[in-house]
Amino acid sequence: MWDSMSQFQQVFFVLALTSTAIMVILIIMMFIGMDEADGFDGDIDVDAGIDIFNDEPISGIAGLKILSIRGVLAFFSIGSWTVYLLSDVWPVWAAILLGMVSGSIASILLAYAFRAAMKLESVGNLDYRSAIGKPAMVYIKIPKEKTGRGKVIMNHQGRMLEVDALSNESEDLLRNTKVLVESLEDDSTLVVKKI
Repeated sequence: MWDSMSQFQQVFFVLALTSTAIMVILIIMMFIGMDEADGFDGDIDVDAGIDIFNDEPISGIAGLKILSIRGVLAFFSIGSWTVYLLSDVWPVWAAILLGMVSGSIASILLAYAFRAAMKLESVGNLDYRSAIGKPAMVYIKIPKEKTGRGKVIMNHQGRMLEVDALSNESEDLLRNTKVLVESLEDDSTLVVKKI
């Protein structure tokens, strides 16, 4: 089978197989509770004002985490399989174009699925009024003067939570900034200030 493939098909077959295998491993890790694969916790210089992994306008669309490890793997997995399967019957440029479109759709659908799952996870008997005065850590940059939403991570009611947050500060609150919960904007959105 391998010898009957063109070099183009071999490249996309290896890319598809590798990305699919990594995605399956991440899904298994998620089911056993090791689901922090989307966190980019490396030493990224955010002082330059650019945080490409956690800046909401770049890495997400309407609150979706498009630029994540799972999203990129879904793009390469679905896109590469599409290119590989269509390369025999379609011209190369058409197969690549359809592969890019199908990979993009897969990434967006995956982001929607994870957002829906996170909403289900956050619904329940959580009372964020008792979080006022508690510390948190910025996870996704919070824009200044309530011009947009970010996210914080905090320990609340015995759980580690990722919660939507706003800020009245005059400058953006970047990832890993320690903050204090000041008040509530609504039932599930915190207003925080820098410590």
